[in-house]
Amino acid sequence: MKIRGIFLDREKNTDRSLTIVLPTPERVAVPIPAGCKASVKMGQWVLRGNSICEGEKAVHASVSGKVEEIKTIEGPDGSYEAVVIKADENQKDAAVRVPRAEDRESFIAAVKASGCPAGDKLERAKDADVLIINGIESEQYLTAENRCMLDDGDLISAGIALIEKLMGISSGLAVTEKLTGIEKTYIAVASDCTEAFAAMEKVAAKAPKTTVVKLRCDHPGGSDLMLVSNVTDRNIKPTETAADKKVLVLLPSEVAFIASYFETGMPFVERRVTVDGDLVKTPCIMKAPIGTPLSALLAYADANTDPAEKLIIGGMMTGKSVTDLELPIGAEDSAVLIFMKPIDSGKGTLKVSEKTTNCIKCGRCAQACPAKLMPMRIEKALRKRNSAALKRLRPDLCIGCGSCTYVCPAKRELNEVMRQAAEVFGGMGGEQS
Repeated sequence: MKIRGIFLDREKNTDRSLTIVLPTPERVAVPIPAGCKASVKMGQWVLRGNSICEGEKAVHASVSGKVEEIKTIEGPDGSYEAVVIKADENQKDAAVRVPRAEDRESFIAAVKASGCPAGDKLERAKDADVLIINGIESEQYLTAENRCMLDDGDLISAGIALIEKLMGISSGLAVTEKLTGIEKTYIAVASDCTEAFAAMEKVAAKAPKTTVVKLRCDHPGGSDLMLVSNVTDRNIKPTETAADKKVLVLLPSEVAFIASYFETGMPFVERRVTVDGDLVKTPCIMKAPIGTPLSALLAYADANTDPAEKLIIGGMMTGKSVTDLELPIGAEDSAVLIFMKPIDSGKGTLKVSEKTTNCIKCGRCAQACPAKLMPMRIEKALRKRNSAALKRLRPDLCIGCGSCTYVCPAKRELNEVMRQAAEVFGGMGGEQS
């Protein structure tokens, strides 16, 4: 069953921009994941690629220099620790080892040790028989994955080959036995990204089990809910993940990184970031060290931050609204967007709260919801603290795409309402079958 979303004003101002390597920032603040702790101390010197974290997650220094402090940062999702490194002038790389893997287990362990988010995805979907490379950037402004597909075709080809080969071998089986492994690979590209589609067809020509599929550029086309259903015809419920359907979903940049990592041994220390918005004089795509402060990215793109009314890390629909220009870019942050003028109704999530009006019961939010929820009724149930209604309406199934807020003519922040309702639902004793 095909799942449809809503069409956004694409506003891909940087779709033809080349990747700019950001000059080394004066200092970075590399985030440490929850449950882990820094393995370095104040005053210690580190090289780019050195491990700086103890725990289940791997984190590496993104620049070489002196550890100034281990500090707590207040982010949009709560507080976390970060290792602040003052960059030196020479910028030296650590003596890294090229990883070796002979089976699925060692392959997943190696990718996890790199610090790339793909490691956790591989582990969750270790029994997958389908790989989808998610090149659908359905939100406004985002173009980093599109640029990766244009620039890194050879790496994507090599990454596909590694994944298809090693995810089908297990150390727990006899030599004569073999896992199902990845039997089919799909590269999903938005229908209006014609150059990326052509580039990925060249990749597919080198990979016999790979097919490039062109999908409608509606939102949230890159979510598990829509992507798995629309590419594989394996119907996925809002309560399920792609892994539940034996599908491994990776970004083009993650596939390219895996290939690069097995060639060079340099761990995940930088990422492509789109910098855009009406206050940015030179919208661009940058390759920046993880932990780079937003201020450094915005300054290099000639952004005027003084009159800013909205600063977003990530996409406009699903990103995080922040106020601190010194917050660092994390391993999964793909964009920095900054705006002066709030966007009117029907143009996104930048709303003026005092202009919110009462629900007119038009039903647009329900029509736009890919999970088939009813945000207007959930809002009413939340306001009245009607637990029976919330249990029936299931706000916990919301995938957080923001489509309800986008289409609401009353400018109601329904995405935030859905988040709050899901928290209340979770506090009432759990999920239904």
